[in-house]
Amino acid sequence: MELQGLALPKFKMDERHDSPVRQSPTPDRTGVGGGVGVAENSQRFAEAGFPQFTGGSGGAPDLDCQKDVKRLAMGASTALGGRLVGRVVRLIVDMGLAHILGPASFGLYAIGWTITRIATYITPLGLDAGVIRFGSESWHADKAKLKGVILHSIAFSAVSGLALGVAFYLLAPWLGARVFHQPGLPQVFRWLAFAFPLLTSLRVVSAATRISQRMKFSVYSEEIGQPVAALLLILVFCLIGWRLEGALAAIVLSCGLALLLAVYYVRQLFPEVVSKHVKPAFARNELLRFSLPTALSVIFGVLLIWVDRLFVGYYCSAAEAGVYYAASQLSIALAAILSGFGGIISPMVANLYHSGRNERLSELFRVSTKWSLYLSIPPFLLMCVMPRQVMGVMFGKSYVMGSAVLPVLAAGQLINAGTGAVSSLLVMSGNQNWIAALTGGFLVINMACELVLVPRWGVLGAAWGTAITVGGLSLLSILVAHSVLKVWPYDRRYWKGVLGAGLAAGALILLRHVLPDVPLLGMAGAGFVSLAVFAGTLLVCGLDAEDHAFMTLVWVRAKSNARA
Repeated sequence: MELQGLALPKFKMDERHDSPVRQSPTPDRTGVGGGVGVAENSQRFAEAGFPQFTGGSGGAPDLDCQKDVKRLAMGASTALGGRLVGRVVRLIVDMGLAHILGPASFGLYAIGWTITRIATYITPLGLDAGVIRFGSESWHADKAKLKGVILHSIAFSAVSGLALGVAFYLLAPWLGARVFHQPGLPQVFRWLAFAFPLLTSLRVVSAATRISQRMKFSVYSEEIGQPVAALLLILVFCLIGWRLEGALAAIVLSCGLALLLAVYYVRQLFPEVVSKHVKPAFARNELLRFSLPTALSVIFGVLLIWVDRLFVGYYCSAAEAGVYYAASQLSIALAAILSGFGGIISPMVANLYHSGRNERLSELFRVSTKWSLYLSIPPFLLMCVMPRQVMGVMFGKSYVMGSAVLPVLAAGQLINAGTGAVSSLLVMSGNQNWIAALTGGFLVINMACELVLVPRWGVLGAAWGTAITVGGLSLLSILVAHSVLKVWPYDRRYWKGVLGAGLAAGALILLRHVLPDVPLLGMAGAGFVSLAVFAGTLLVCGLDAEDHAFMTLVWVRAKSNARA
């Protein structure tokens, strides 16, 4: 395989400051950057303790694939670490509100926040993917085009968010009283309508920072900044006695603060965007032709995951909606692991695919899919074997009834994680119509399942409908990716993960009968056992070369972030 560097974007990482250092436009034929020779570069990897591995062809050590694994590990460690922190903070917010508000009021909040999240995944119109797709091509190569891509993406999405926010505010009384038959919902809807333009713009501006293939700016603003600000504001408002209204006001204000932070990062990363000397030059039609079909896949995908909560809110009581929302939030923690890989993979896939480096693309997809699955297995086993303890510790005794639906929802999300960032792969390779058609078809199936199952079996029916369709979409998408792109992430090396999962599950089942009757202590011990047995099995069986490199790099970045 011919070794060559990434044509766009070109930068090298300063390990001390994690900042991009501008490079000469001359292509770097070594595939690593900085004009280092192949022999010297190979020596650097060996000295760092990274094993030499091939890119799937079984030939000589593939330095390009090593570089991709390094970038994947560094980006994924930042994204996963940030999203883990953000997810923990969001869970703390939900747990606090669940205790403060009680199941009924928490259910009203859950319905309103669910609609807001669905709407603000729709209102970007796919421009959060479009800004990465076209921005990655123009970064360092065409400042005028980059400026046009970023400004047009932000402007279109802001207008879209504002328009839908106004409509949601005006329709709030009808939606709350006539559709959901909950008299307290109109006030919730009107508060959250103000978040529509803010959260929509935040998604696009945050995505624009990922053009640099550095995840920390998106993580700091969207993943950590917004939930941390919401948590602090909720504490302040609750202390002064402002309960449900305080929570809603905190959500709106936190979106605005996170947006300001993301805008600041874009200005620092891409000064040409605000430069008066650079005029934006980019075909808006080209951007919309890519983004709008992508938006359909996003819309269908979000509805596929979240629409079950709306059916529960319609057919069931507000208290049941609150319990179901709590269980669903825990299961989606597995999707957060997958999205951590998807965030860094998107710009890498766009670059590799459009420069014809398909072997490296296939290797990148394989490594990322394996680790998305591996990282999801220990928490999945905990949710399946000890769901009552998990629900009770996280949300309180009033929410333990959600233990029946938690394993079902988690199973669907595990299949999702086990097929990797296949949606990002299809979208960034120009196959967004495929993913839009697939998600649209499975959304119809999901809604049919919910219509049949929820009236008969309540929240459990909703969980089964969602798990079946999420899992089915993931499996069919991986088959489409194999047919269209000739990539396949699975091989016989996965037997180690299967063995580790079986042993960890057996250990948890045995442990469940001897744990002390202390929910928090028991869940913590079970979580440790699940992780230790699974990881220990992988280590005993022997890590693959790229797995060793990936874990080493993640550990190096984690220590670097801790010191910083």
